[in-house]
Amino acid sequence: MLIYHKSVDQSVLKAGMTIPTTLHDYLFDQLGFRLDHGESRAIKIRIDNEEYDAVLRNNNFNKDVYSNHTDVLQIRYNKTSKLPERLQEYFSYTQKLLDNRFEETGSRRLSGIDKKDLEYIAIYSTEETGILSFDCIRNQEFQAECHELTNLGEITAESILDGTDETAGILIRTQNTKIRKLNRQILSDLKVYYKYRCQICGEYIGERYGSNLIHAHHIDYFTRSLNNDLNNIMIVCPNHHGIIHDRNPRFDWKSLEYLYPNGYREGLRLNDHLKESGKRI
Repeated sequence: MLIYHKSVDQSVLKAGMTIPTTLHDYLFDQLGFRLDHGESRAIKIRIDNEEYDAVLRNNNFNKDVYSNHTDVLQIRYNKTSKLPERLQEYFSYTQKLLDNRFEETGSRRLSGIDKKDLEYIAIYSTEETGILSFDCIRNQEFQAECHELTNLGEITAESILDGTDETAGILIRTQNTKIRKLNRQILSDLKVYYKYRCQICGEYIGERYGSNLIHAHHIDYFTRSLNNDLNNIMIVCPNHHGIIHDRNPRFDWKSLEYLYPNGYREGLRLNDHLKESGKRI
């Protein structure tokens, strides 16, 4: 099942990545073990049936000084691991972008880069304890898959992920997008967690009818991001879902509000899982 979808940057290619706080419990559940504060454990990363050494680390910062700080969970690469070399080879497009950025600005940060120029890693669980699978999505592949899904339309793509449209023809037409591997359970779990209420208006619209009708919406449209992880999903009523797709407002990750073209701003009445840290490049 999909755990986390991450754009490739300098850290991913050289050292590792930080897992968002909202995904910690889910990651532990999929790995089959947990880590207390300050603990580390060796894990394996599988790419194309090859396994590489890595470490899952719950960083041991000083709790006496940072008493209110949440745990920082990271996937780090062993010094002897061949994983960085493999990732740099796989993501040569991003490596070139980083090198060009450094020559131009003295920095290897990719902030401000158009999303169409990015590459991604999708982290999946496996059936084996302590092993994660990296699905490396090269830029050319990413653009081709987004183009294919764009032809379907965002609402149709979301309906497939939401389990409300399982038409065989659609699945065949999208067979190159890895859509079969995505985790619909995340959407179902969020709906149950919010008790089928819209995160924007707070309403349980189906209650009087004995219905649990509610939608899962991808904040960064799935057809543009291929991102189906927890930090990109919002639970909304059909009315708000339709309005969002009709007006295409911008989501402000700092204020957690939708900003509509006419100037109207609308925030979330219900929210426990979306944080500012969910923002991506």
